[in-house]
Amino acid sequence: MYKGTTPRIRKVLYALIAAFALLAVRLIFVQMGAAKPLSNIASNQYRLAVSLLPKRGIIYDRNRKELAITINLTSVFAEPFKVKDKEFASQKLASVLGASRQDIYKKLSQEKGFAWLARKVSPDIARAVNALNIKGIDFIKEPQRVYPNGVMASHVLGFTDTDNNGLEGLELRFDKHLKGIQGYRYAIRDAKQREVPSYEYKEIQPADGDNVVLTIDNMIQSIAEKELEKGYKKFHAKGACIIVMDPFTGDILALANRPSYDPNNAKGWPADSRRNRAICDYFEPGSSFKIIAASSLLEEKAVRSDEKFYCENGEYRWFGHTYHDHTPRGWLAFRDVIKYSSNIGTMKAAQKLGPDRLYKYIKKFGFGEKTGIELPGEINGVTTHPSTWSKLSLCSISMGQEVTVTALQLSRAMAVLANGGNLVAPRIVESIEDRTGHVIKKFETKKPQRIISEETAKEMRDILRGVVDSGTAELAEVDGYFPAGKTGTAQKVESNGTYSHSKFTASFIGFVPYDNPRLVIAVIMDEPRPFYYGGVVCTPVFKKVTAELMSYYKIWPKEAEKRIKITEKSEIKKNHR
Repeated sequence: MYKGTTPRIRKVLYALIAAFALLAVRLIFVQMGAAKPLSNIASNQYRLAVSLLPKRGIIYDRNRKELAITINLTSVFAEPFKVKDKEFASQKLASVLGASRQDIYKKLSQEKGFAWLARKVSPDIARAVNALNIKGIDFIKEPQRVYPNGVMASHVLGFTDTDNNGLEGLELRFDKHLKGIQGYRYAIRDAKQREVPSYEYKEIQPADGDNVVLTIDNMIQSIAEKELEKGYKKFHAKGACIIVMDPFTGDILALANRPSYDPNNAKGWPADSRRNRAICDYFEPGSSFKIIAASSLLEEKAVRSDEKFYCENGEYRWFGHTYHDHTPRGWLAFRDVIKYSSNIGTMKAAQKLGPDRLYKYIKKFGFGEKTGIELPGEINGVTTHPSTWSKLSLCSISMGQEVTVTALQLSRAMAVLANGGNLVAPRIVESIEDRTGHVIKKFETKKPQRIISEETAKEMRDILRGVVDSGTAELAEVDGYFPAGKTGTAQKVESNGTYSHSKFTASFIGFVPYDNPRLVIAVIMDEPRPFYYGGVVCTPVFKKVTAELMSYYKIWPKEAEKRIKITEKSEIKKNHR
């Protein structure tokens, strides 16, 4: 310091030096550390990026009928800095949009360049908002997923959220294909936040989603759902499902559950209604599982179909446990053991097979593992190894206890008998195509795996025809079409591990016609009331669906075929006279 400088001047000089030092440090910080974030903030104030949403792909049935489509709806947004009188705007918008005035005011008061006010509103609401003529309130077109058939096939299709993300069913499983790729439009804004033309303007067009083609037949699905709904309501069931399947290809032609829901408003339905019971629920099958024991016994030649078993007049004690038949019987040929669904006859026959061989065929028929269908959420079911079985297990499992299955697994098992002995892989998706129709991915029918001989399969078809003709499934009879199948009535297990005497799972899994099968149809009822036998509550649904599908496929009754041939011969003779 110069001589004569007063202490006050020195203090001022020191302060200035310190201030300049701090400014220098701050400048270095801005230049070295904060330059990029600050530059981004400045860039965001004049750069504008608008999302361009793709159109979600269409889901078709096997005949190219639309099951899920996308339409454009109007969404309302605000640019808060442009809205001058926020109180007035909030009040007017709330009355039109049916929203809270406070919520809208809060959105309009944000220090943001963009805020959603309402997504995908009706055309009437969009017109009403537009009529308010409020500066800073604007509109954008957004895609909305629509399911034209409402509840039909809802558990197969699934649904999407507001942003068109798949949440359930095939919408979830194939979301990456259906969703498409989002595009963008980039531009710049002036000091008043107005979009202006510039050389920086750039647009990346969205890529629309691919289409998915199913094996489902819209007409068959409609018939199956209609009849399932009637049965579900008539017998006051807790739940129900139906599957219609091509036994040779594994193609699922219809799959439905009850209760159901409307995917156009999925949030308005309880979660229980959205569960795909056909693949997500497992249950003890009861007598419908006897087809596995019977097929195994015949294939291994452990019994003959005419071999007789004494059914103990309906009561049989084995290792301290008493087993019962619903109808007491004496001696029955093995074919009649299955025909009348005798528990005692089945377990006596199973003792000739033994645990290891029975387990081998349970696994061969695909139980205890997923079928591999393209739907999400499929479970394995439960089968245990013979090393863990008790002395009662062989008898219990042979009649469908101590094992759990899904409706789809039972359908596939019945298909083995219908198609001549081959295990098929269920398929519900046929292909994925782009918007031009070019096939991107083909879901080929997998090569069937032979697990029993054609002779055994034919013998089982004859036996199961007897179940419908004069056995436990007489209510499934469709005159002239000769269906075959197996009933099941299983006690449900209570939380304490004991079998319930008031809760049952009823089932009927059959095919038609028995001598030249075209379709496998499975009907399952969970806790039907007041009747609970599969031969009472499930067979009427099977019968009605079968009758309608035979007409749909133009498969005429055998008697009608004879009459047609006789008429044709008469006409030929008449013309030759």
